[in-house]
Amino acid sequence: MLRKNDIPTITELFAADPEREQDFRHRQSGWDLDYSRIPIDRERFTALDALTRTSGLAEAVERLFAGEMVNSSEAQPALHMALRSHDAQAFGAGIYALSLARQRERFLNLAGRLHDGSSGLTDLLHIGIGGSDLGPRLVADALNADDSAVRVHWLATLDGRRFERLCRELDPATTGMVIASKSFSTEETLTQATAARQWLGMDWADRAWAATANTAKAVEFGIPAGQVLEFPSFVGGRYSLWSSVGVSAAVRIGPDRFRRLLAGAERADKEYRKSAGGDHMAVVLALLMHFLRRDLDLDTLGIISYEPRLALLADHLQQLVMESLGKGVGLDDRPVDGPTAPLIYGGRGTDLQHSIFQALHQGLDTHPLLLVGSLRDRHAFPDWHQAQLAHLLAQARAFADGRSDGKAYQNMPGNRPVATLIVDELNSDNLGWLLASLEHAVYTLSVLWGINAFDQWGVEEGKRLAAEIRTRLQRG
Repeated sequence: MLRKNDIPTITELFAADPEREQDFRHRQSGWDLDYSRIPIDRERFTALDALTRTSGLAEAVERLFAGEMVNSSEAQPALHMALRSHDAQAFGAGIYALSLARQRERFLNLAGRLHDGSSGLTDLLHIGIGGSDLGPRLVADALNADDSAVRVHWLATLDGRRFERLCRELDPATTGMVIASKSFSTEETLTQATAARQWLGMDWADRAWAATANTAKAVEFGIPAGQVLEFPSFVGGRYSLWSSVGVSAAVRIGPDRFRRLLAGAERADKEYRKSAGGDHMAVVLALLMHFLRRDLDLDTLGIISYEPRLALLADHLQQLVMESLGKGVGLDDRPVDGPTAPLIYGGRGTDLQHSIFQALHQGLDTHPLLLVGSLRDRHAFPDWHQAQLAHLLAQARAFADGRSDGKAYQNMPGNRPVATLIVDELNSDNLGWLLASLEHAVYTLSVLWGINAFDQWGVEEGKRLAAEIRTRLQRG
């Protein structure tokens, strides 16, 4: 960790380096990452970049793509990249290439029938939690063009009132359901699926599908074998968007847009692998997060979206980052040598300006931010979009520069680390590229910190205790 006196202010960095605004940014695939307002100088960034070599990142990247056992605690590879590839033979998933292609076509063909209305359904319940909800819901929200014949209703947490309301509003005869669960044993998912099964009626199975890695349990529940949309067990929950778990998102946005999403992600995979830990936005993001978390000892990171279609990005990243990197023990089973996952939070930019930004600007604590936006969008209110972009740029300046020309209660200290990530115009291709690149940023950090990014044992203990306590509650 750096001493406070050793850290130059953002204002000092700009004054000493006239080329800073142009040089401290990374442009790739339509995205512009400007990190000139992160208080890091050229010397320190060069030293950070050297970490990628001393940590063996290039070798670790190749192990990942070669299908080696990178998830040591569960003795599995992590080949979610193969789900979005048209050449699984290039990965360690070569033996699965044919089945992966068939699985992808099956759920996209189903999505097409639902999207175009030929199925006769008007509504779809997507029942899943965690990675079986966050990623697909983000994509459906971001790329929804309102051209689907089917509305999708996302059921994650056990919310009895909302379920009752849906049952009153929807027609069970024209409603289907997708049960998304890797293990097909998740309590929240099966509880709601059981209730939905009863509400849908005697012929419920005709309108039900399961996205799972456990076909046997899905069939035992009553899903016809031909309606089980299987995916491999080596796919972790927070990476399952790219599998059949994404079927409901594909229903909403259409299979063509979903294919372009996959293509953008595949392109990010190829670029990341080719760079071998070099010049890729995923690596730049990882180094910046490393600097903020370990060198500056800042334990939060806000993901603030001024592109309303990306309002759910913080929710998705909350799981991706914190479940992957929230570890206290390294790959050598010893305590890690520094802090790991920051607490991720966020939401819509202009909404948060009216709630949490007061504390971020004038409170005593420092909370780094990533402000996300787009230059343009195609809707009937372009001035609204310009207002969003203006707020993004204004807030970036205010957090970094502060204010000192007003009364004491008006002044702001500034020097708050803030980066901006702006895309030319959000579409399926560059969204897929971004989401895959963020996954690779997380993997890069796991290599730098020597931890396993693909297990989540801390999640399991609470589930075990809850099962015990629920049994006692049922006994009164």
